[in-house]
Amino acid sequence: MQRHFALRPSNYLTLTIFIAHAIVMAALLFLPFSNVALILLLIVLSWSMTYYMLRDARLLLNGACVALRLDDDRIALIDLKGGEETGALLRSSMVMPHLVVLNIAVQGQRQKRNVVLMSDSMEDESFRRLRVALKWRMKPTT
Repeated sequence: MQRHFALRPSNYLTLTIFIAHAIVMAALLFLPFSNVALILLLIVLSWSMTYYMLRDARLLLNGACVALRLDDDRIALIDLKGGEETGALLRSSMVMPHLVVLNIAVQGQRQKRNVVLMSDSMEDESFRRLRVALKWRMKPTT
């Protein structure tokens, strides 16, 4: 069984992040904000869009998860510099045919770590194997 999954930049996730932020920005234009407040909100949303595109979709920033390793009851997230964070898969994780959302309780951290994978985040066969392993072999914790 494949245990190591290398990730690659995702065009689908890039597009999804862009569309979601663009919808919110467009909706803000119709709300009664002062010009200064509107500009500040648009700047914050632009920064958010850029950050999440670079980190999660393009895998270019330090916090980007570029590979996963599945152990018996743990998941290891490997970052750009080769560092590892190991944690337990939470029940709030979701596995669907074209989307995987991993919510992981990382050891020694209070906040959970989220990893969003689209079908183009890795090779087709690897994505299928990951989904099968997550759905049938991993035991999520609460």
